[in-house]
Amino acid sequence: MIRPNLGNVLRIFLKIMDDVDYDDLIYALKEIVDKYGEEVAPYAVSLCQKLSEAYLRLLQAKGNCDDEDNELGLTADGILTAIRRILNSISGRFP
Repeated sequence: MIRPNLGNVLRIFLKIMDDVDYDDLIYALKEIVDKYGEEVAPYAVSLCQKLSEAYLRLLQAKGNCDDEDNELGLTADGILTAIRRILNSISGRFP
């Protein structure tokens, strides 16, 4: 059911990335990339760009906190893992 609409699903991910809890979104994205890895290729750059923007925002938020927040650190780690999964899914496909 998702495969024919994968493009629409990923476009929606890009739109809602700033409004939804990163942890839930990253988990869902992990499942999509694991299942449809090669088909994510047309959206890989946009997804990685949006994820890297989210990562930088989290780093800034963590820098503004007085106490160390483990949840922000785990979320940031999840974002980096999502970027790695996306890049691995398209690895070797492009010169």
